[in-house]
Amino acid sequence: MKFLLRIAAAIDALNTALGRWISWLILFCTLISALAATLRYVFDWGSNALLEAQWFMFGLIFLFCAAWTLRLGGHVRIDILSSRLSPRARVWIDLFGTLLFLLPVCLLIAVDSWNFFLIAYQTREVSPNPGGLAWWPLKFAIPTAFILLSLQGISEIIKHIAALTGERPLPDFKGGH
Repeated sequence: MKFLLRIAAAIDALNTALGRWISWLILFCTLISALAATLRYVFDWGSNALLEAQWFMFGLIFLFCAAWTLRLGGHVRIDILSSRLSPRARVWIDLFGTLLFLLPVCLLIAVDSWNFFLIAYQTREVSPNPGGLAWWPLKFAIPTAFILLSLQGISEIIKHIAALTGERPLPDFKGGH
């Protein structure tokens, strides 16, 4: 189990580092939004590339911070029901939820979006808007992010099994894991 916990720690470290790095895009997205608005209203000049860059950054933030959010226990739960359960029961619910819902959905999306990316890559898909950006690189982010989310799900499974077997303490579920 110690080897698996080291794997889980490596996955946690990877997704934490990526999440922290990607979260800086929030600042850049805000600055580009302010720049686009200023250029449009002060200089009467617009840019499809700036608008699309905002959309792309928002998508990257959403996609790549999902695994970090899972690691922190920040995804939506039905706390009204689960808060009445013991920590052990909550770990079991998380374990089964990850196995039955999170992993199958993530892997399905990763596989399906890989084909979506390949088509975009082969056609060198770009924006239909004048001055827009290339879209195919962003489409690579979709399967990549869902693979990272799947890996984080595996990390959570390892940590839940370790908690259930006494290899590590049960989480307190106060503000996440």
